[in-house]
Amino acid sequence: MEKPEIDNDREFNAALRLHQDGQLKEAEAAYEALLARRPAHHASLAMLAILNLQKNRPEIALHYADLSIAREARVPNAHATRGNALHRLEKYEEAVDAFQTALALNPNAYDVLTNCGITLVRLGRHDEALACYNRALEMQPSSPDTRYNRGIELLRRSRHAEALDDFDAVLLHSANDEDAQIRRIYTLCGLHRYQDAWAASEDAVARGRVSPGIHQARGYVLMGMGEPARAADAFRQAIAVRAPSEAGDGLDHLHAGRALVCVGRHEEAFLHFQQAAQSVPMPAYAAGDHLLAMLQTVQWDDFGHERAKVRAAVASGQPSATPFVMAVCSDDPRSVRQAGETFAKDMCANVVCLPMPGPVRCERIRIGYFSADFHAHATAVLMAELIEQHDRTQFEIFLFSFGVRHRDGVAARLAKAADHFLDVVDISDAAICALARERGIDIAIDLKGYTQDCRPGIFAGRAAPVQVNYLGYPGSMGAAFIDYIIGDAIVTPIDHAPFYSEKIVTLPGCYQPNSPGMRPIATMPGDRASQRHAAGLPAEAFVFCCFNNTYKITPSVFELWMRILRAVSGSVLWLYEPDGHVAARLRAHAVKQGVAAQRLVFAPRQPLPVHLARHALADLFLDTFPCTAHTTGSDALWAGLPMLTCLGETFAGRVAASLLCAVGLPELVAHSPQQYEAMACSLAATPGVLERQREQLIEARTRAPLFNVERYRRGIEDAYRRMHERHLRGEAPAPIAWTGH
Repeated sequence: MEKPEIDNDREFNAALRLHQDGQLKEAEAAYEALLARRPAHHASLAMLAILNLQKNRPEIALHYADLSIAREARVPNAHATRGNALHRLEKYEEAVDAFQTALALNPNAYDVLTNCGITLVRLGRHDEALACYNRALEMQPSSPDTRYNRGIELLRRSRHAEALDDFDAVLLHSANDEDAQIRRIYTLCGLHRYQDAWAASEDAVARGRVSPGIHQARGYVLMGMGEPARAADAFRQAIAVRAPSEAGDGLDHLHAGRALVCVGRHEEAFLHFQQAAQSVPMPAYAAGDHLLAMLQTVQWDDFGHERAKVRAAVASGQPSATPFVMAVCSDDPRSVRQAGETFAKDMCANVVCLPMPGPVRCERIRIGYFSADFHAHATAVLMAELIEQHDRTQFEIFLFSFGVRHRDGVAARLAKAADHFLDVVDISDAAICALARERGIDIAIDLKGYTQDCRPGIFAGRAAPVQVNYLGYPGSMGAAFIDYIIGDAIVTPIDHAPFYSEKIVTLPGCYQPNSPGMRPIATMPGDRASQRHAAGLPAEAFVFCCFNNTYKITPSVFELWMRILRAVSGSVLWLYEPDGHVAARLRAHAVKQGVAAQRLVFAPRQPLPVHLARHALADLFLDTFPCTAHTTGSDALWAGLPMLTCLGETFAGRVAASLLCAVGLPELVAHSPQQYEAMACSLAATPGVLERQREQLIEARTRAPLFNVERYRRGIEDAYRRMHERHLRGEAPAPIAWTGH
């Protein structure tokens, strides 16, 4: 007669074969039959735990794992199964304990190490997770699961080159692993190898991969390649093939909207932002993008309520709006700084920053300007002559260009002006940072901040011992890796220091550089009356104008403008027209407020010389707030057109006031909306005052600090020297104020 143990083994092995063959129902019955005779058979209990996990019944799996361990506590697999069940039940701390017990019994279980790492990620214990993956790969270097999960962790840390190795290894094992294909595409994007990323996406499509994830990845690649229209199509394809309730739909809408904004298709973008803001869960920053789109398209219904919601979310530290949205939509500098802090933490927290070498004094201070806009862009036009006139006996100038390549005249002029022009568009943030260190950059100047195409990761990795926020972004970046912000006594008064994580550098005059030679004014044919007629303006009426971007026009500012038009008989308001929809909506709003539609006139986009020339047809520039005129303001003043502004609380809300003071017209700065309204009406009634101001502006072209490149150069170079000297002395950054003449 055979022993009972032999019978049990035979029955268990038969049940195990059924299990291995995928006959789960039959295997479950066989295990249960064995346990009916022998309830303490721990191997059957352990296998029932695994089987119930396979059937997605983690509560039952945990029950059987506990029973198995109660019978025999020294079997590592039972503890591992218990950990897997607890993970499924989202009891992550207990799951980690179970995995660690399993590993104490079998330290070489690489699969348990991998699962423990995955669970540690859920707990935010990323360093421990990475250590688990590394140990697992020491034991089993070819494990695709481990390499996939380590790749994700490395990608999260912006260690793109290492992550790429892991995803390549996964695909070598399983060429059709779609998740690995998608991760690999994103990794190549992180390395700025967009052509390789596109080839990888094409390969995925050729293999029949047309999932939402692949289309979404292709959208990211096309954005990186500078093809936003095609990117928008890719994101829309992702939306089209995604189930309506499937997670990720909101993110596709958000990125489709952003791509469409890049090509000026704001109406379509608004619809996508609206969908993104209504999706559950709402993607990070979608509420802010929707708010800005409401302004850009003049769809103001419930704007005040939406802005209040966004501001409250930002104040609580939520990623509700990008810093740029808060910089232009908020009148609270605390909100701008908070948005910057949240964004920096979100985007750059995992960037590796290697220790900087010790201070080195060289013959010349090496200044690195970093931007995507070294072409016919407002930033480049403003600072071109500064770049040309930098004192080359004391400064060596490097331009790091990471934007889409342009071949226009401004790009050529800047390339010629700099000592070194480095095209770094195709390399990663970490590689650019390393290159800057290799070149010995003393001061790295971020000309993008948090505007379109920004790359804060370059500075999070410390491209230079001193790093500066300058010109491109009007507000605090809220980032510990930016040491200074360049401002002036008006845009960044010293009592506003609590609103800036950076130390304030106060330049003489205005913080904004200007390049008079970059602003030729065209000669217009005919007399003023005929020119006005050609522009659609009445010959004799008082012409208020505002050529600021539409998104700067808030409902409250427009309402104030309409009161001014009602008060100034026969006057008109001349506005910039970005597309065919804005004019109709603004005219409809005017009619609702008792102003005839024809009293709003719209100016299409024109080449800069022609645009500057047409300023002469207006009588007074009415500025917007809380975001005032920046480059458009200096354009108006250079063209000889007086500008009325209202001093705000934020950097963006004080720029126009700084411009006016720097051309000697501080009397055109109002200190409240009520004063602004009264001054506009008063100036319209006193043409002699405006004529004197026009004459003063014509003289300002050669005399005012705003247009004095040499004076500006001395001021900013003094600031650079003082930043550098503090660093050489081993002193922390501190506020810097102009001490020259």
